[in-house]
Amino acid sequence: MEVLKFENWSNIWGIIILLGMPILFGFATMIYKRRKPKGHGLVPPQIIRLLLIPFLTTYLIITKIIGISTEHLGSKILITIISLILISFLFNAINYLFFSENNILTKKEIIPKLGRDVLHIIAISIISACVLSRIWNLDLGNLLTALGVSSLVIGLALQEPLGNLFNGVSLLMANPFKKGDWIKVGDEIGKVAEINWRSVKVHTRLNEQIILPNNMLGKEKIKNLSRPNKIHAELLEFGFGYNDSPEKVKSILLEVAKNNPNVLSEPLPIPITISLDDFAITYGLKFYIKDYQDVIVVRDEIITSVFNAAEENQLTIPYPRQDISITMEK
Repeated sequence: MEVLKFENWSNIWGIIILLGMPILFGFATMIYKRRKPKGHGLVPPQIIRLLLIPFLTTYLIITKIIGISTEHLGSKILITIISLILISFLFNAINYLFFSENNILTKKEIIPKLGRDVLHIIAISIISACVLSRIWNLDLGNLLTALGVSSLVIGLALQEPLGNLFNGVSLLMANPFKKGDWIKVGDEIGKVAEINWRSVKVHTRLNEQIILPNNMLGKEKIKNLSRPNKIHAELLEFGFGYNDSPEKVKSILLEVAKNNPNVLSEPLPIPITISLDDFAITYGLKFYIKDYQDVIVVRDEIITSVFNAAEENQLTIPYPRQDISITMEK
């Protein structure tokens, strides 16, 4: 039997390209499609499918099969692009495996998206400088000087975006909130959905998305409704008539709170007398719930139950009244 011999290495590279690249593409596509029904597709497989494989295949064809020198301008451009793609792929893969909300260690977000983006930019900048120095034989000192001058010009032109970036980094370091926390900024209340280099995205109870620029967050008072822990205290006020015994009113308020399954038994709910007003005695009911996101539902249940209990126990819920006298002149 005649043994198959290759006349040159181009035949071997041809087989590798014809067989290996489609297999790699199919494998990356399989991972991407298996992940996509559960949410967003993974970034690393997309980088392989759409960027790395086409550029790597082109580079192998022109250098290993056609025989163009690796020192050729086109080859250098391609290897530079491939190097940058590989850097991005490795960073995204490490980010997904160890730091994202789907990481293999804790299944929770370890570093906020903004922090990962900043690290991504720093890593790509440093490694890219090294790659350019190696491939294009550039002097790193002159390159850093040029980058410094360019950064100054860009900084002056992009003061607003850079202000958002630095305020975002300050928020990241201060850590006043994290993804999933309920916050109040000005008159806006919502759940933090994303923290990025430009802004914080918040989802309200009405399923609206509010984008809060980091510059604004750096100047506003931020109230975190999910810290120091998720247990939230709520105080509701009710007015009852002067003929109703305060002891009876407070016992009914306490009973309403205890009978609500969404109100925590620990800490105990507390009924209090707040003030003696013109038309009513104002009472308060302080109670605790498991999470702030349930506050609207629980408030509705408590207010409805208090009204029904007042009807059953013949308590008076007064409202302001005015007597108007009209005198007719003869």
